[in-house]
Amino acid sequence: MDKQFDETYKLSPRFSDNPENLKKQRFIEETQIRIQAELPIRPTNIAYFETLMNNQDQKKKSKPRIGYFCNMVPREIIGALEAEPVRLDCGNNAASQVGEEVLSGEICPLTRATFGSFLNSNSLANTCDLLVLPAACDAKRKMGEILNDFKPTFMYNLPPEQNFHSYRDFSFRETLRLVTFLETHLAVKLSRKILNREIKKEQRRSMLVRTLQEERIKKPAALTGADFFLIIQSSLFRPAQLDEWLLETEKVIDQIRSFQPERTSLHPRLILTGAPMVWPNFKLLNLVQESGADIVADTLCTGGQSCFDPVVLDELGKKALLHALTNRYVFASICPCFISQTTRMNRIIDLFKTAGAEGVINYSLRLCQLFDMENFRIVNTLKNLKIPYLNIRSDYSLEDTEQLRVRIEAFLETL
Repeated sequence: MDKQFDETYKLSPRFSDNPENLKKQRFIEETQIRIQAELPIRPTNIAYFETLMNNQDQKKKSKPRIGYFCNMVPREIIGALEAEPVRLDCGNNAASQVGEEVLSGEICPLTRATFGSFLNSNSLANTCDLLVLPAACDAKRKMGEILNDFKPTFMYNLPPEQNFHSYRDFSFRETLRLVTFLETHLAVKLSRKILNREIKKEQRRSMLVRTLQEERIKKPAALTGADFFLIIQSSLFRPAQLDEWLLETEKVIDQIRSFQPERTSLHPRLILTGAPMVWPNFKLLNLVQESGADIVADTLCTGGQSCFDPVVLDELGKKALLHALTNRYVFASICPCFISQTTRMNRIIDLFKTAGAEGVINYSLRLCQLFDMENFRIVNTLKNLKIPYLNIRSDYSLEDTEQLRVRIEAFLETL
């Protein structure tokens, strides 16, 4: 197995277990739980998903734990090697402040917060045995080298563009390298039978998330955007038994289908697109809800899009399964890290039309160049199509909350 990192200058991991900051992180999480607890309509079993997100006993694990980042790592491979996949992107502003103490300079809050979570020696991130990062942006690419000081880290290289014929072999070799990395460290061989089983589970998850979104388009009042994101992220960002999560999510779908609103909703229907929105940073979701609008669908890699596209199987050999995973996670992705944004643009326009939406809100994280650069074409394309569009640029802090509220309410008045 080729080494990705030259460890000549490897550093000892450092930690910053500041009790005041840890208390602040906890307070931010509890505040978001409280905000969502005040929502007028929620699933009767929402406590199950809240417990997953709020679980403090994260050190206990019955199998190796693999931390991964972004939405382009094949979780099925991790599960098939009898390990537990946990997505580690962090949305806590207090963790971002800790990360800023070490990562100086102009770096996006998601990267700072994610690295800040590693500086807490008792965090979920530090229970992971191995780490996998897609080279989706410069910040992630360089963070991999830093995190390799903490845990053995694999950088999953991505092609510059989604040209299947040009980059099919390159991307498949990267998937094989990932398998070799995990097999070597876990001392387990990838089984075709178990991999097929894990793919079927993820296909089931995709089907349920699609159904959830479809039912919310019909009855957005039955499940708020914040609870929709909470449900999805509880199974990705926390250790969870997927079989149990699938059963609980089916119950939510049944409740949405049986929901009978007291009156016809006059709330504006919106599509949300843009940068990752990670719990507890649901500031924008909260504001849209409070302003009297409904986010009926999204293209976020931490929302409906994270599980929207199922793996498509043509054959059941191990090589064919790995090819199918590569196609799903690389060539079906709508991440702006690729040169062309046609796939994402098509997805936004299609959702706007099929969901009967009245406007689009784009969420940009400050210092995230990928999404900032995309805004030019998105704004002008939607303008040409006469689709109302609002760009929100923010970070993890709450200082701009009232300013954003005014902008959102003014936008909704135009609808």
